[in-house]
Amino acid sequence: MLKKYFFIVLSFIIAFLVIKQSLILRNFNYDVYPTPGLDEYNYVWQAISLRKTGLPLAWTLNSGEYKNPKYQPVAGNVEGFSINSFDQKKFQYQKSPLSAVKELDYGKGMEQILFVAPFFDHPPIGGLVYELGMPKNIEEIEQVKPSDFRKSAIVLAVITSVLLYILLFLVFGNPWVPLLSTIIYSTVPTYILATRTAYLENVVSPLALLSLIFLYLAINYFVQKRKLFFINLFIVLSGLFGGLSVLAKEPAIGFLVGFFILLVINKTPIKSMLLFVLSAFLPVFIYILWGFWLQKNLFLGIFFTNAGRSYFGAIKMVTQLEALKFKNFPVDGWWIWGLVSFLIISLKTKSKKILFLTIPLLAHLLTVLFMPSPNYPWYLLSCIPFLAACSAVFIWQIIKNPSWASALAFFFIPFSSSYYWGRAALNLNPSISHYSYIFVIFIVFLFIRLKLTKFKIIHDLWFLFLFFLIYRVFIYNQVSFPYLMAHWSSLPVPSLPNF
Repeated sequence: MLKKYFFIVLSFIIAFLVIKQSLILRNFNYDVYPTPGLDEYNYVWQAISLRKTGLPLAWTLNSGEYKNPKYQPVAGNVEGFSINSFDQKKFQYQKSPLSAVKELDYGKGMEQILFVAPFFDHPPIGGLVYELGMPKNIEEIEQVKPSDFRKSAIVLAVITSVLLYILLFLVFGNPWVPLLSTIIYSTVPTYILATRTAYLENVVSPLALLSLIFLYLAINYFVQKRKLFFINLFIVLSGLFGGLSVLAKEPAIGFLVGFFILLVINKTPIKSMLLFVLSAFLPVFIYILWGFWLQKNLFLGIFFTNAGRSYFGAIKMVTQLEALKFKNFPVDGWWIWGLVSFLIISLKTKSKKILFLTIPLLAHLLTVLFMPSPNYPWYLLSCIPFLAACSAVFIWQIIKNPSWASALAFFFIPFSSSYYWGRAALNLNPSISHYSYIFVIFIVFLFIRLKLTKFKIIHDLWFLFLFFLIYRVFIYNQVSFPYLMAHWSSLPVPSLPNF
């Protein structure tokens, strides 16, 4: 028992140090790479204008709907974070949608941006989170900078790291799986790059994890026949955070569907399921009431316009398999490994615990796949903590019970990826002899582990060897991150997703 507690404390300490160290990487040129997108600015414009004027103002792609004559639109000029309409009466009572064109440079040179109010393309909760990093005395749209709003994204990533550790520790009761997930989520360059952007999907992640944590506690209490009060309390909290995740970005409804399936699988009482649904719908219902109160017809018009967006096509998911398609974003084996791990553990793992990862992730992926929308790279950002968790579970299975296929997949996909970028960062030219040398050592250890499996000392040696490789991955990731920043626009062409 003492040994068990020792490893738990050790895991917690290492995870804390990894998360602390990750802040150095997350803050390195965070306002420059990846290149800030207009949507990131837009969410903050929406939040600041809502706080200052009560009317959300932002740029839109749905210009046709906002300018539809049936809504009696009014044109004006942008002043501060509002539109100073020439029809002051209509502006005051908010009976008509307002629009204004403003020339703005958000990093790509001067462009004409169409601003509209009230902005209904997305709920404001994600923007309100990112707006927390902005100076309170900000007065003009031009003053919104990535160096401010991406600070909130970094804080969210740290919170997500902690929540991911807590969830996996609760579900698996194992100190190593949550530690592995923390190392992966906090050091893999592409994960760090993607999760420090101020896209709404990165707000979804901690809310979905919180919802899942409370859901697990509720189901666990139900199985143990503990007090009904605590079961219902956890159900309500799970539903509320799940509903808030949908308000952060609508495709998060896939996570909610997955959570409800978990309730069904675990034979939760119907009253508790109904309580979950009502709790999840409550924040969504409040948002709908608010939209109706501002401008009912416009709110419904934007809703149906978004729902009727064009469908990218059946290869939508295939195009995302190699890498996240941000401009100049490097190919990283850990992204592919996360998807492979999700597939393998879904098919091979018989433990019911794994369903707490795989069912919500599958439901969310299917939602994104069939969602009418273009193929933007940020749609899958909220999957990253779940992919990191699946990666950790699969690596732990390789440590405990390896096979030739699974162990070689680990070597050739995630390890080789970190090895490549780490060696490049250390200015060590690609060397087939060095790579072959490492591969031979790996094969020897794997062969001994598979052939002498009855000896405990062999299991321990394999465990130590793989953790040494993971330590090397940690080092490679540390040194490669600034290298990627320094060579962002001049990385080798084969290592880019658009090659």
